[in-house]
Amino acid sequence: MKTAIVLSGGGAKGSYQLGVWKALRQLHIKYDIVTGTSIGALNGVLMCENSYFKAKRIWQKLNLEYLFNELPKSNKEIDILKLFSSNFIKNGGMDIKKIETILEDNVNKRKFYKSKIDFGLITYNFTTKKPLILSKNKIPKDKLIDYLMASATCFPAFKMKEIDGDKYIDGGYYDNLPIELAIKLGAEFLIIVDLGAPGFKKKINKKINSVLIKPKNNISFFLNFNEETAKMNVKFGYNDTLKAFKKLDGNKFTFKKNAISKYYLNNKDNLLDPTEKKFLASIEELGKIFKLDESKIYSLKNYIKALNKKIDTEESLDNKTIKSIKALTTKINSKTLILFFLSQLENNKNPKKLSKIFSKEYKLAKYLQMLGVVYGK
Repeated sequence: MKTAIVLSGGGAKGSYQLGVWKALRQLHIKYDIVTGTSIGALNGVLMCENSYFKAKRIWQKLNLEYLFNELPKSNKEIDILKLFSSNFIKNGGMDIKKIETILEDNVNKRKFYKSKIDFGLITYNFTTKKPLILSKNKIPKDKLIDYLMASATCFPAFKMKEIDGDKYIDGGYYDNLPIELAIKLGAEFLIIVDLGAPGFKKKINKKINSVLIKPKNNISFFLNFNEETAKMNVKFGYNDTLKAFKKLDGNKFTFKKNAISKYYLNNKDNLLDPTEKKFLASIEELGKIFKLDESKIYSLKNYIKALNKKIDTEESLDNKTIKSIKALTTKINSKTLILFFLSQLENNKNPKKLSKIFSKEYKLAKYLQMLGVVYGK
């Protein structure tokens, strides 16, 4: 059975695909085909080479200065957009020559063409207004870097790529998730990595077995090439892949296999959620409210420890806030309400009226108490 990796476009989000690749290596999953659009094509060519550590080194140093010799005022989205928009107005987009040099220095053409793994990419011919879909055997060796760059030319952020008199732009203008291309190349099983970035996606009518891997967390803005955000994206890609293949559990947070299930089965008669799925949602809601690290892999014990540590740093509620909650005179955020209910439960108090009005927060406070999390002691 031929397995294909399908890599979507997504600019700086592409570091997530490195995390996917890391997990696939750990799972010893082999693949016969790689198709990619834009950054997916650039990651894909290295996957075709089987050059994981090379890809890792590149992503570890990839930032806007490394790619363009320019930096925005800050890593805020607005400042990044200002950098790209000013270059579009002045120059028709950011100059891509340095990216081409990076590709020339890192893509091993001999290894790529010798590899038994097939490859395909998509770009869009702006001159003819038609897509160009190329498999490995249709890409001339002396034009490989040109067509990789054409697929990844995120116009208007980047300048158009010219090849033999025609101008090309990002393949995402035609198909940002090249599933159809993978099927045409003979794929019988698909591992689809969709970064959820802007771009068109072709509807696929043929049913084929597949695993979809898509970011469950917020990953970087697609133009924010930054080493720190790339590092975080890799972690999310790794976690989501292991969750997709049932080796880890969780949604926005990641838990060791069966960590939540075991607790649920042992305590379900005392829990306020009727199903394991809803119980997991409640546990993750606590992590979100108290801003736990979403990139870590937790045992339930470590997750509780992290919650305890966060809540231990919270100041005690002052009398004014407590009176406001009891009198319902002002809008109170969920975190404050949870802390209020937890303190009430710890003091053996039962504010029945408030627990009905703020049932969600009361339930979450009850779970904190059950998990042994304390506040203000």
